[in-house]
Amino acid sequence: MKLDELAQRLTCWLEHAEGQDEAILSSRVRLARNLADIQFPHRADGLQRSRVYENVLQACRSTSSLGEDALAWNLDELPDLDRRLLVERHLVSTGLAGEMGGRGVIVNAAESLGVMLNEEDHVRIQSVTPGLDLDKALERAIALDRELEEKLAFAVHDDWGYLTACPTNVGTGLRVSVLIHLPALVLAGQVKKVHRAVGELGMAVRGWYGEGSGALGDFYQLSNQRTLGRTEEESCGQLRKVTARVLKLESDAREGLQKSETRRRRLLDRVHRSWGILRSARLLTVEQVMACTSDVRLGRSFGLFPRATPALLNRLALFSQPAHLEKREGRKLVDDEMSWARAEWVRGELAEAGD
Repeated sequence: MKLDELAQRLTCWLEHAEGQDEAILSSRVRLARNLADIQFPHRADGLQRSRVYENVLQACRSTSSLGEDALAWNLDELPDLDRRLLVERHLVSTGLAGEMGGRGVIVNAAESLGVMLNEEDHVRIQSVTPGLDLDKALERAIALDRELEEKLAFAVHDDWGYLTACPTNVGTGLRVSVLIHLPALVLAGQVKKVHRAVGELGMAVRGWYGEGSGALGDFYQLSNQRTLGRTEEESCGQLRKVTARVLKLESDAREGLQKSETRRRRLLDRVHRSWGILRSARLLTVEQVMACTSDVRLGRSFGLFPRATPALLNRLALFSQPAHLEKREGRKLVDDEMSWARAEWVRGELAEAGD
């Protein structure tokens, strides 16, 4: 499948299921692995990285977990637009997209399971599910890890576990995260509460694109920091507890927004203004789309905007991103062309939905 075709469909982690908590967008599991007796990617030369790339790619292609229809891309062969598209779909990290020499990614056809090659580590297995489903994400990642371990010699220490480029990943090499929507806490200026509550339990708060990124559309990633001395199942269980605690903080903040008639009126004005901007604006940045759809998502929790379904809002979040927009337009957009095309597309999507 070509990236042009991929850009036309919604990625799996944005597929909202009936009964799913709308505040939790996705769950992600990542396992970091390195090949024995080969330097980590940042220390390896081009020949070593190329050898790792070929060996890991060959091993991945023969796994049942990824399937015969797995999709693979050598990042050295991709133009900047395609690299950015893979970042927007969360298939590669921003760090990997900016590097050259033996870098790549392979994913299953559903984009729910994949491997980044020669990122910070030689192998980074990624498994993602919509909503809060860490167990399924972990099960898929471990299954692929076991298949690859039969074909590749990973660097493992008897006492320390899996060896990784970053010391904080030594042990299980596991990172688990959930992408959660916290608009009321942002409006109330209480996001520091989240950082404090999460930090007390040894977890971290990151942005839309993970480590080093900022929040976009009031979405935050909650993830573990400790990998040594804790099993994969224990890490997932701890993250579920943290997520429940943060959801309670968000719920309390939403109640607080309605405690007085003045607050309620300001909230109603804000969410309806955002809805009006999406329906009428002629120029929109991606930050404005994400901010406005965040307000509309919040409005839905109070019974407003029934036609603005999670599926529609998720489409707006993904397809209004710059690389997806340029793929759809079939050309590079400069200056106000990008904002004009984005606003026109958003209005069209809302018109089709009956609003």
